[in-house]
Amino acid sequence: MKNIFSDLINILDKLDEDREEILKKSRDIVRDCSVAIKSIHRGDESTYQDNIDKIKSEIKVLKSLVSSNSGHFYRHLKTPEQEYVEAVALYSIIQKNTIPSYIDLEVDALHYVLGLADVIGELRRHILDNIRLSKRQYLEDILDKMDELYTYLFSLDYPSGMTKDLRHKTDVARNIIERTRGDITLSIQMNKLIDLLDESTKNNK
Repeated sequence: MKNIFSDLINILDKLDEDREEILKKSRDIVRDCSVAIKSIHRGDESTYQDNIDKIKSEIKVLKSLVSSNSGHFYRHLKTPEQEYVEAVALYSIIQKNTIPSYIDLEVDALHYVLGLADVIGELRRHILDNIRLSKRQYLEDILDKMDELYTYLFSLDYPSGMTKDLRHKTDVARNIIERTRGDITLSIQMNKLIDLLDESTKNNK
């Protein structure tokens, strides 16, 4: 038994060591994705690209660590891959580029879908940041993309045990889209009112 437990301890020590490294790498990726998303909202493409390149490299290392411990740590890929997909998809939509597929990004298909669901919230933030600029067509184009994403996500009608929190994310997305639609409508009405007031003021001079 002594030899058996000596082997077991070595195996478990290695698992524990890998787990700590996986958790650290996962936190680093999530943090870098957050920086990438913030840079998108600021229009800082250079910072975004630097972070995305770094994230791609980090995810490869993370996947290598996970695959070397098959069956033990796969769940730790979920959040970093979701965040990575969210950052890339957000940038693609705002730049009017095609959103890369889960194959292109080399991520799990379910993690990809969950990441897309989170993009809708970031698109609302982007619209609110730009709503004062009164770019009506641009805002409506982004809103249309939000609607398109929601439609595809809603069509994925599978048991929650398989899709995890996708249904909840989809429900939240619907509410976000409706609130955003209302914000855009209100902004357009307010801008029309301001224009009418300006015109009236000029005519009364």
